[in-house]
Amino acid sequence: MIDLMALSVEEMTGLNYMCTCGKNHSVGIETIKVGRGVISQLPNVIKNYKGKKVFIIEDTHTYEVAGKQVEELLKNKFIATKYVFTEEHLHPNEMTLGRLLLEIPGDTSLIIAVGSGTINDISRFLSCKLGIPYVIVGTAPSMDGFASVVSPLICDGVKVTYDGVYPLAIVCDIDIMKQAPMKMLQAGLGDILGKYTALADWHVANILNDEYFCPEVEKLVLSTLKKCEEAAAGVTSRDAKTVENITEALILSGIAIGMVGASRPASGGEHYISHCYEMMFMNSGDNSKWLHGNTVGVGVGIVAYAYKYAKDLDINKILKKGDYVHLDKNIWLQNIKDVFTISATNIIEFKQNSINFDEKERKDSMYKIIAKWDDIKKICDVFVPQPEEIIKTLKKAGAVWNPKDLGLSKELFRKSFIAAKDMRNRYGIMQLLEDIGKLDEAASYIANIYYK
Repeated sequence: MIDLMALSVEEMTGLNYMCTCGKNHSVGIETIKVGRGVISQLPNVIKNYKGKKVFIIEDTHTYEVAGKQVEELLKNKFIATKYVFTEEHLHPNEMTLGRLLLEIPGDTSLIIAVGSGTINDISRFLSCKLGIPYVIVGTAPSMDGFASVVSPLICDGVKVTYDGVYPLAIVCDIDIMKQAPMKMLQAGLGDILGKYTALADWHVANILNDEYFCPEVEKLVLSTLKKCEEAAAGVTSRDAKTVENITEALILSGIAIGMVGASRPASGGEHYISHCYEMMFMNSGDNSKWLHGNTVGVGVGIVAYAYKYAKDLDINKILKKGDYVHLDKNIWLQNIKDVFTISATNIIEFKQNSINFDEKERKDSMYKIIAKWDDIKKICDVFVPQPEEIIKTLKKAGAVWNPKDLGLSKELFRKSFIAAKDMRNRYGIMQLLEDIGKLDEAASYIANIYYK
């Protein structure tokens, strides 16, 4: 059995072994370079493509901080073409991907993504669809998608997760990464903190629905999470070691997704809240200054409060009262419309057949929850930190932590909390709260905490 905790991030490449969880874990990344000055190693990392055509994807910001250097490093031994996005707020949507299909030369042998976040997501998807390997040259420790095998993209106004591929290589030069805008450094920390509630939701799904779970992958994610949490105060001073810790944790988080073949180890209710906010901002015409990791950071505190709320419920009292058997479809529909506006039709079409409105089925679900209630309360106690501690960590890094500061009114926050889970068919604490008829009450409870 391989001890994942004993491996450095660079030693995770090429893993292929049978885990005690019963699943074969593999990491299809050839090279990972994290450290100061490692961008200079890029020509050697991609030496097998010497003399071949490489297509560089970047935006005006990443071109300045790393793209020029990449071009200089490659100019003598590679045939480099490029496309530079000029949009101030680039969205990973149909138009963006269509532009890349128009621009990429047909004889391209390798894609080089210079950036993070959206640049990485669209490059991964393009790589997957065209069968052309890609390398990511990171410019900011802002998200956990560097080593992921999925791409969250916007299709018909809805944030949807699509299959992608591992990058051939990851090159993250800490001298470049630590100079990223402060909100991007804070976003990386927020995305990492989200693993607490993501793992808790995975436990809930495992206990109630017998969903596959890997304790070894969980330990890997938690080990990196703790390291980042302890170093949070170093974010505001751009401490190189702190940035390196966050970068490695983000890469390992993506590797964990690939190892289990799903985003469960890295994405739960906090990510659904983040995606919900992103869509709300986009649909209102607000090209928000907030990054995905910023809103995930806000979301993890919110979901931690949801776990705290659930822990103190008297499940037998809820059963006896019987209100949980009623879920009004018209109210559900209206709430989706209020939150997602122009994207509501797509959300409703996606979700309505998996929402449980039948009273008998709701009773069956309730008895299943009651049978496992002690285990669920243990998750609330053991696996989720106190929300106040999560918020304290975010504050140390100067990061946004309150939905009010994102520009949400109290009522819109309450409605979005209820609607966020409907973006996915994944079980977690918010779906559980709806199944026991307490989601609306939890929304009001949490809203009163943040909007005192």
